[in-house]
Amino acid sequence: MSPTTTKCTREASVLAATQQRLNVAIIDSNPSSALYQVELLAHEFPWSEAIFMQSSGNGYRWRELIHQGKTCGFTTCQQVVDELTLHNIAVAPEHQGLGLGGQLLDDVLRYAQNDDLTVFLEVRLSNTKALHLYEKSGFVIVGRRANYYRTAAGFEDGLVMRWQPTEN
Repeated sequence: MSPTTTKCTREASVLAATQQRLNVAIIDSNPSSALYQVELLAHEFPWSEAIFMQSSGNGYRWRELIHQGKTCGFTTCQQVVDELTLHNIAVAPEHQGLGLGGQLLDDVLRYAQNDDLTVFLEVRLSNTKALHLYEKSGFVIVGRRANYYRTAAGFEDGLVMRWQPTEN
């Protein structure tokens, strides 16, 4: 067994134990009204419902996080050849701080590792909690998009981050 396979197997075992302790399941999904409600609660400037619901089809991967029997988070990614873009990750505010966002991210990275995919994402410059999580997970900043995200006061920059399976 290779060191990478051993690491992934060990991490999957730890994740399964954590999920069991927190009564969490992460399942395949599609855009839905339940997930859109999480989107509305989790983001100050959420996606429009039309864009949210249209983000499906070939290459898209939706995962739904269920905690204590309730939909409380999700991820949506899109794969193009050997790249996976994490378009959205959200956890409902009342479930934040439990490590659920980290579990969703780990789920995405396990998928990417298994298929040897490079992962890209954009994150608000002001979202320090997410930045810390991404950096802790092995993402590196590879670019900056000026005035990319809307804010109450106007716009703020977005950081482009990359994760590569060969580096982790």
